[in-house]
Amino acid sequence: MLNFNSALLASAAEFTGRYAPYQGIEIRPAGEQGVFLTATDQGNVLCLCYDPLGRGDETIVLLPDSDLLKACKGIKTAEREIRIDGQTALVTTFRKSAANEAKEFPITRSSVPFPPVAEVMQACVERWGATPAVTATAGRYSSAYIDKAVKVLQVHESSVVMSCFDGGPLRLQGDNGNVLVVVMPQTALPIPAVPEWTELYARRS
Repeated sequence: MLNFNSALLASAAEFTGRYAPYQGIEIRPAGEQGVFLTATDQGNVLCLCYDPLGRGDETIVLLPDSDLLKACKGIKTAEREIRIDGQTALVTTFRKSAANEAKEFPITRSSVPFPPVAEVMQACVERWGATPAVTATAGRYSSAYIDKAVKVLQVHESSVVMSCFDGGPLRLQGDNGNVLVVVMPQTALPIPAVPEWTELYARRS
């Protein structure tokens, strides 16, 4: 059984790939309390979600379905949660000014193991934790991935923090840290010079 904020599932689904093993979303307990959701599309981008109030006693790789994702999508007028038990998902919408609504959906579990992204994240965490003395390079990142990441984070946050070191992975997250998107660089290149026109702009009267 797994129970967590359904909006996180809809967010993670934005970053799945077309082919196995990247089609699924890994959902697993985060110890005694909390649930992790992970999605990636062939390693170009990685989305990690965390519901500190979630609960679970199993790890699954869920193949997202459009009807399920539509029901899970976060809305500002209500809270939504999903309960996965066996081959069924129950999505409940808790409305503030109307009766609660529950919808049941069949689910498909992937038989293909999820990619070993934990090792990648360990390297990223170590990199972020050791601030380099000199940042010599900048990363070139896909604007499409960054745009998607910001749109997903907007559902959960009012502002977004972006951080990267010397051309490495770009980390995007909000204040509560429950949704984390990691965009891998296309290339690492020398930090470009500030465009000359910016100095002209700064001097204008």
